[in-house]
Amino acid sequence: QPRYFKIHIPESDEEKPEKTENDMNNDLSQSDIICPYCGHRGNMQEFHTREQIKWIKSMIERDFFKSIQDTFKQALKPSRPRNGSFLSIEFKPGRLPSVRHYIEEKLRREVECSKCGQKYAVYGIAFHCPFCGGGNILIHFKRSKQIIMSLLDSGDIIKEKGGEEALHHHMGNCLEDVVSLFEGLHKSLYSKAIIERGPHEEAEKKIKRIKTNFQRLSGAEEFFIKDLDIEIFAPLSSNEREFLEELFLKRHVITHNLGLVDQKYLEKANSMESMGRELDILRPDIQKGLEFV
Repeated sequence: QPRYFKIHIPESDEEKPEKTENDMNNDLSQSDIICPYCGHRGNMQEFHTREQIKWIKSMIERDFFKSIQDTFKQALKPSRPRNGSFLSIEFKPGRLPSVRHYIEEKLRREVECSKCGQKYAVYGIAFHCPFCGGGNILIHFKRSKQIIMSLLDSGDIIKEKGGEEALHHHMGNCLEDVVSLFEGLHKSLYSKAIIERGPHEEAEKKIKRIKTNFQRLSGAEEFFIKDLDIEIFAPLSSNEREFLEELFLKRHVITHNLGLVDQKYLEKANSMESMGRELDILRPDIQKGLEFV
């Protein structure tokens, strides 16, 4: 599936990073760049969107019809009847085809490569710098963690304006963001590793099986061990793993049961919560969980 990205072209020498052996040629239009999502390398002219193609085709079509009109206009200039003739010739050009409107898509995440210093923009997570091909997954991950921390820091403002209920809802959203970060990161890492091992059709089948499994620690763990022989939670102690597991269970209750403790949660979590009671979502717990993700 084609995905959209943008590259930043330095306008001044001050913006340009120091030259490296992987730098592009001076003529950017004839240089090779790399897809930040899949790593495909190709000439700059290979990378375009459907909307850009439609825009270019509409301009070509307009220029084509205009050239025909200009030719006829030149050949069939208005003439008056001569020598008693009643025949006159006149050419009136019709309306030219319109050029399609083209608006650049907005991308949420801007990245500065930690290796070559070049800038680009992508959707969500991307693995490669379009300029040098360097891996930048950790940049995306760290930036996402910073955003979640900023949201946690805004808790006092939320409480001041909306009260305890608004703060509780806000903390729940932050917890969901932590789980989503874990899910997105590990899904991307797993998919990349599976595709590299190939074959392609088999890799696609395995990726489709992920579904929502990476919203659970055990689900992600099973995929990585079975298909890649990687133990993703090896750096965590048993207590840290248990804490993270309970935090993910809380997120499930918030998302699917309005934050109220149910029997399923009590069976899986090492908790003394009462049935039907609203779960406590504390900022220190979310921060701690973010460190373990």
